[in-house]
Amino acid sequence: MSKLAAAPDWEQPFSGWDELRKPAEKASAWKIEKPQDQLEDYVPFFPDQNAKLYEQLLHSLPVMLHCMDGMGRMTSVNKHWSDAFGYTQEEAAGKLFNDYLTPESRLHLVQTIYPRYFQSGRCRNEEVVLFRKDGTLATLLLSMNAYRGDKGRIDRSICMLQDVTAKRISNEASRRSEQRYRSAFEEAAHGFAMISPTGLMVHVNPAFRDLIGRSETDLREMSFDEILHKDDRGQFLFSMQQLLLGEISSLKQELRFMSAAGQVVHGAASVSIVHDEKGEIDQLVVQVVDISSRKQAEIQLQQAQKMEAIGQLTGGLAHDFNNLLTVIIGNLQLIDLALKGNEKAHKRALEAIDAAHKGSGLTKQLLAFARRQALEPQEVKINGLVERMSPLLSRTIGETIELKVDVMKGEPKSVIDPSQLESAILNLAINARDAMSEGGLLTIETQPAYLDEAYASQYPEVTPGHYVMVAVSDTGSGIPPELLEKVFQPFFTTKETGKGSGLGLSMVYGFIKQSGGHIQVYSEVGHGTSIKMYLPRVFAEGEEIPSIVMSEPGSAQEALQGETKTETEAGKAKILVVEDQEAVRAVACGFLEDFGYEVIEAEDGFQALAKLQDHPDIDLMFSDVVMPGGMNGFDLAQAAYAIRPDLKVVHTSGYPKGAMVHQEEPRFREGYIIMKPYRREELEKIIRDALTTQA
Repeated sequence: MSKLAAAPDWEQPFSGWDELRKPAEKASAWKIEKPQDQLEDYVPFFPDQNAKLYEQLLHSLPVMLHCMDGMGRMTSVNKHWSDAFGYTQEEAAGKLFNDYLTPESRLHLVQTIYPRYFQSGRCRNEEVVLFRKDGTLATLLLSMNAYRGDKGRIDRSICMLQDVTAKRISNEASRRSEQRYRSAFEEAAHGFAMISPTGLMVHVNPAFRDLIGRSETDLREMSFDEILHKDDRGQFLFSMQQLLLGEISSLKQELRFMSAAGQVVHGAASVSIVHDEKGEIDQLVVQVVDISSRKQAEIQLQQAQKMEAIGQLTGGLAHDFNNLLTVIIGNLQLIDLALKGNEKAHKRALEAIDAAHKGSGLTKQLLAFARRQALEPQEVKINGLVERMSPLLSRTIGETIELKVDVMKGEPKSVIDPSQLESAILNLAINARDAMSEGGLLTIETQPAYLDEAYASQYPEVTPGHYVMVAVSDTGSGIPPELLEKVFQPFFTTKETGKGSGLGLSMVYGFIKQSGGHIQVYSEVGHGTSIKMYLPRVFAEGEEIPSIVMSEPGSAQEALQGETKTETEAGKAKILVVEDQEAVRAVACGFLEDFGYEVIEAEDGFQALAKLQDHPDIDLMFSDVVMPGGMNGFDLAQAAYAIRPDLKVVHTSGYPKGAMVHQEEPRFREGYIIMKPYRREELEKIIRDALTTQA
C-alpha cells in the first residue's frame, strides 16, 4: 500500500487548509498519492466482520449516500447517488467531495461546515451546490455522521444528500411571484385593502391610504365598516354576510367613505374571498376605485336635467296660460265696451284687465326661464350698455347703497338681446339691494374670460371659447351653501311672502342659456354674493383676439413681468395652500403638485399660521380671501408677514376683481390675485411670477 500524505488531526481545531479551496492545483492533506488503479487495495468500506452487510445496506437504501475515509476521500457511493449525479462508483472513489462542488459551496464546506464537523462529529442539513456530470447544478442538503477510531480520530464518515433543487426552484418562483404581487399591490393606481374574516384591516396600499386620507397605523386599528358613511354600513354588512355564507358569489357596491377630516369620498368597491389550503376563508381583498369626480358629474348632470325638465314644464304651462290670458283679456275688453255709462262696472273691468296683463308678464318670465321667449339678438357693446344703465341702477338701489361700475378695456361685443340683458342686470341689482337692508356696496363689472375644455367638462352646456363676463356683486347677507343649487328654480325665493315671485333669477338663467352663455353664483354667508353672466364674445374683423393665457388688465402680474428671477423654481419651492372648501383646495393642490411644487394644506387662517411656524421653509402662501373663523386672506397675509417677512403671497377669490378691489382693502394694493374659476395655465403663470420676482 502506498504511503499517503499526512492526514490532519481531526481532533485539533481546523486551520491552515487553504489548499482545500483549490484541490486540483496542488497536493493537499486529502490528496491521494497512490495511482488510481491501486485504490481498491486501501479503500475498505467497513473493515470489520459486518462489512458485507453494511455494504449491502448502503446500496439498497433509497437515499443518496456516500462514504469518506479519515482523510476526506470518497470511498463508496450508492446507486441512488450515482443515478442522481451521473458518476459511477469507480469515478467517484478516491475523489475529494469538495471537488464536485461549486466554488461558493466549496468555500462554505472548508471554512464553515468542516471545522464544526471535526469538533462535533456530525452536521445536519447544510446546503451545498454540486455539479452533476452533465454540467447541471443540484442544490443539496448535506448531513454527515463521523465514526471515530481507538484514538478518537475520525476514521470514516457516512454522508447523506437530499436533493432540494426542485424545492429551491419552487421557492424562488414563489418568492418572485410574491414580490411581483407585492409590487403590484403597492403600486396599484386603485385602492386595495387586505381584510381578515372578522373585518379588521390587515394591510392597505398607498392608493387606499391616499383615497381615505388616513395612515396605515390608524387603519390597522379599525374595522373596514368603521370608515364607511353611517348610512352605508348596514347594507354593506348585510351583503358581506351573504358573501361569507356563500349566498352570493361576489360583492360590488358603491360606498361612501369618511376621511379623517370628515369629508365624504365616493368609491366603487368590489370584495373577493381568498381561501387557504383547507378551503377555509383566509382573508378578503377589497378593491376601491375613486368615483368622486364621476359622482360630482352625475350630480351636475342631474341638476341640469332637472332644470331642463322644470323648464319644459313651466314653458308648456306658460304657453297654455298665455293662450287663456289672451281669451280673458280679449273678452274683458269686449265687456268693457258694452259697459258704457256704468262707471262702477267699467272700473272693475279695467282692474281685471290690468291683473290679466300682470299675469301675462309672469308668463313671459316663465317663458324666459324655459328659453322659449322671443329674443331679438343683435351685436351689443357690453361696456356701453352697462355704463348707460348706471343712472337707472343708482335710483333703483337707493341712497344707502353705493354703486361702482368697473368695465374692462376695449369694446367687448356679444350677440344678444340688449333689452333682456338690461332686464337681467336690473333684476340682479334689485335682489342685491334686498340683501343689503342696512346698506352696502353694489359692483357691476365686465371682464374678459376664457372657458377652456377642462371647465367645459364640468359643465356640459358650456362651449369652450372667449366670453365677456358681466358680474353683479353685493356685500349683503350671502346665500347658504345648501340653497345655492336652488336659486335658479322657478318660484324659489328666500324673501318674505308677497315680496318676491321667485322668477327673477329664473328669467336671468333662461335668458343666458338661450343666448348660448353660462351663469355662475358665488356666495359667502355674511360677505355677499356675486352672480357672473358669461356672454359669448364676438370679435370684429381685424380685431386682435386675446391670448388664451390672460392677465387682468393693469394687474400686478403684467407690471412684474421681466423682473429678475430668484433661485426658487418649480420642483424646489414649497407652497402653503389655504382654502376652507375641500373640493376647491383639492383642485388647487392637484394643479400645484403637477407643476412640481411641494404642497402643504390648511383649512383656515389659524391653521395656516401654525403650518408656517412648523415649516419655516415655505416659499409662498396661496390663500383664499374669504374664509371662516374671523380671519380673512388679508388678515392672514398681515400676520404671516410678521412671522416671515420674505414670504410670497398670492390671493384668490370667487368674487370678481372689480368687487374685490373696490373694497378699498389697504393691505392689498399691488399684490397677486387670481379669480375663481381659474384655469390651470393662469394659476401656473401667477405662481411662477410671484416666486421668480424679487421682493
